[in-house]
Amino acid sequence: MLDPNLVIKTSINSTFVTAQRGLYIHIPFCHARCGYCDFVTFTGKENRIEQYVEDLCKEITFYEKTSVPTIFFGGGTPSLLEPRHVSKIVNAARGHFTFEPDVEITMEANPESITLEKAKGWREAGVNRLSIGLQVFDNVLLKKIDRLHTVEEFLAAYAAVREAGFDNVNIDLIYGFEGQTQEAWQHTLKSTVALNPEHLSLYALKIEEHTPFAAQGMHVNDDVEAGMYEWSRTYLMEQGYEHYEISNFSRPGKACKHNLIYWRQEDYLGVGVGAVGCVQGLRWDNHKNLQDYHKDIEASRLPIIQVETLDSQTQRFERLMLGLRLREGLRWGEEPNPEWMAHRSSLVSRHLLEEVRPGYWRIPEHAVALTNQILLPFLG
Repeated sequence: MLDPNLVIKTSINSTFVTAQRGLYIHIPFCHARCGYCDFVTFTGKENRIEQYVEDLCKEITFYEKTSVPTIFFGGGTPSLLEPRHVSKIVNAARGHFTFEPDVEITMEANPESITLEKAKGWREAGVNRLSIGLQVFDNVLLKKIDRLHTVEEFLAAYAAVREAGFDNVNIDLIYGFEGQTQEAWQHTLKSTVALNPEHLSLYALKIEEHTPFAAQGMHVNDDVEAGMYEWSRTYLMEQGYEHYEISNFSRPGKACKHNLIYWRQEDYLGVGVGAVGCVQGLRWDNHKNLQDYHKDIEASRLPIIQVETLDSQTQRFERLMLGLRLREGLRWGEEPNPEWMAHRSSLVSRHLLEEVRPGYWRIPEHAVALTNQILLPFLG
């Protein structure tokens, strides 16, 4: 078996000196686990935050220097971090990497862990974009899906981040819960738009294996979700939001730069428990538990458990799968796979694929909801 540290250091670090990479930082701590969540998270381990921050700062230095256009604190619940924690991590990254002048630094936040004092501190630490997990504008449903906040607490948190000076805020919403009506979903979206956030992420509920929702036997209704999505897309564009990716809408100039790195299949580093990085066709995963992660960091080893070299076919498919989610279009020239070329021609003839400008292709507006079915033939 290849030594992941040797693979990463020889195959990835050698390309870093003049390269540009996004930086993902995973914060795995939560006060409670939501019924739909399948991310690497831990509850009741907040006493480990101090050591974890130290480990993150050390892991950052294991990579060669590179230019960083974006940083994304994901979780978990990154807003459990105090401003001093965020400041320490950002300063470690700034001291080791070169920040682009317009670096975007996003932090995910849950309403119940946001205060005005913390929001001001995060701003001072360098965070310039917040992504708040509201999910629904309905107290009964919030409780049912195991969220810890109420609508009123969300509104107070939103007011606090605005007062703290944040002018780039995303709000996460989820649709398709059992018992959620079209009317209830429209109330959620209209109430959220009334707050005028710069960005909205709308996610269809998925019941993932090994989640509480899966254990409870919950299911989703694809037809109901499709109806909710189509109404949402039309409504948000009428309200002046740009639909730049299947699930994401923004005011002009406010698309999430970090997530665009993923969708354009550009390079990024991942640090922290359960984080994933991908550079030049080499993808790696970090340990998924705190103990093993800390042990490797303490031994000055990259905390990697798996390294995958993506073959050309996999890279082409992932580029297709991710790129066609974007409304800007995917640059897609002559395809070496004849079956793929036949599929593409078939899609064009059925008006399920369009060339928006020479060499750039996208799924037409009327067929966006069919994206998964359109991509299916390319799996073969």
